[in-house]
Amino acid sequence: MLCSCNEKDVFAPDKLFFDEGAGLYVANQSANELLRFNSDLQSLDKKTIFESPVNGLEKMPDGSIWVVCDGYEGKLYELDAADLEIISKTEIGNSPSAIRYNPLTKTLWVTQRFKNNLIEINPSSKEIISTIEVGREPVDMISFASDSLLLVVNNMPEMASLDFPIAVQLSVVDVQTKQVIKRIMLPNGSTDAKAIAISGDNSYAYVTHLLARFQLPANQVDRGWMSTNALSIIDLRKKDIENTVLLDTPQKGTANPWGVTVSADNQSVIVAASGVDELVLIDRIALHSRLNNAKEGIFETPSTRKLEDIPNDAGFLYGISSYVSTEGKGPRAVASSTGGKVITANYFTGEIVEMNLANGKKKVNETSRATLSSSKVGRGNMYFHDATLGFQGWQSCASCHPNEARTDGLNWDLLNDGVGNPKNTKSLLFSHQTPPSMVTGIRKNAETAVRSGLKYILFAEANEEVCKAMDAYLISLSPEPSPYLIKGQMSEAAKRGKITFDNHCASCHSGNYYTDGKLYQVDWAHGSEKNVAMDVAALNEVWRTAPYLYDGRSFSMKEMLKIHGPEVSVSEKEMDELAEYVLSL
Repeated sequence: MLCSCNEKDVFAPDKLFFDEGAGLYVANQSANELLRFNSDLQSLDKKTIFESPVNGLEKMPDGSIWVVCDGYEGKLYELDAADLEIISKTEIGNSPSAIRYNPLTKTLWVTQRFKNNLIEINPSSKEIISTIEVGREPVDMISFASDSLLLVVNNMPEMASLDFPIAVQLSVVDVQTKQVIKRIMLPNGSTDAKAIAISGDNSYAYVTHLLARFQLPANQVDRGWMSTNALSIIDLRKKDIENTVLLDTPQKGTANPWGVTVSADNQSVIVAASGVDELVLIDRIALHSRLNNAKEGIFETPSTRKLEDIPNDAGFLYGISSYVSTEGKGPRAVASSTGGKVITANYFTGEIVEMNLANGKKKVNETSRATLSSSKVGRGNMYFHDATLGFQGWQSCASCHPNEARTDGLNWDLLNDGVGNPKNTKSLLFSHQTPPSMVTGIRKNAETAVRSGLKYILFAEANEEVCKAMDAYLISLSPEPSPYLIKGQMSEAAKRGKITFDNHCASCHSGNYYTDGKLYQVDWAHGSEKNVAMDVAALNEVWRTAPYLYDGRSFSMKEMLKIHGPEVSVSEKEMDELAEYVLSL
């Protein structure tokens, strides 16, 4: 057992940080805890409770520990390394997601996920000394090029859904000039990038993400027809993408890749495949040999004959990868430790699992505390992220609705309203409270949509216990405060925009969810969607759901409002204020 704490507490480990000298740090998302276990993982050394979940940890050269915690009022904490006591607490806001210390600038660098920023902080004064816009929802980063550069992973695409390509972009940041010096775009369809790891020789980085096949109708999942699961390799010397490989096999998906690490001996890349409850173990040396041979026209697998086809080849890792059960549900974090070992944590069932890479032996450390899977809402969360419910494990509900059932920024051609009319993925926040469901209201409510999604998207049996738990999970979701708010309040521009909204928009976008629940035809629809009545979209958390309109044609709110906004002429200033108001909801 990991610890004998109060069993009413919920243990949901979602991040791991291994320190050879101190042991294993575990972030418990449900209880806002940072736990430090001794290296044998059998005994709890120290525990600190914060105001919100721990998102990142960094150990300084002097031994001090810095932690960033989630939330609109997200905090930066300085901890005493010996007892994990809080030395200082500083509000930095907007869901800080990762932290790194840079020895060249002697400063801390923190990503602000919902502000789309990277901030530099003086560790002595705790002041923000520079702010750099890096991309949409930065979630992780590494330092490279002798610490002169940072590579920031952004979670979401940042373009309209009718653009090409549509994909996540990474940002290369020069810490001296405080500028983004390059953007690295992943392959078309790349979304929900989760994590990054760097090789021991600092030559390559490895990024986990989904690779959606959204151009195809959603009529099957076999062989990754709809969704594949990928690892992109970044050549840090060239500051460019080397290639992207699929973690899947032709007969089996490896859904929802999350955490990634490189083994201490630099021989393996290990990925936590959260949707199928496995670790993917990749021979790193053989991987790069295979990629280098492919550049010379030598292909070691029969399914690929062109370098550019590697991201489409589910057989590319054949013979150099293996798949190991994590003995629980939903591994999200993975960390390398000394002695050829790797550690992972099952988010939904609480096990910490240590595996010897040399012989494959596993030690499963269970918790005596309650887990997410012990409650109906927690089980619904687990099922929503569980690709083993569906055919061959290619995708879960979270593959199209990542980040707590939000949107992936893509258009999908679902068959519920015909073929050849793709529509933008909707956030499922308040979906149960705002029937009907789907853009055209084709499902009478979210309960129907959940059951239809299991049957027609995952190609799974719609077990009623599973469906009811998913309903409970989706109903439990709450919106994140808008980053456009100022200390929780609307700006003066947003307040003026509210007047325009009330005069020109509120007749349809009314009530607590800013929708009257009705269907209307719109005069800006294209092709087969002309004269099709569409659901009035709820506007809660709309700042997070770009791109906009049924086909995702508008990435910015102002662009959308010029298509579907006030029917009377308003000034540019009034349009800016209206956009500010809507983005503040």
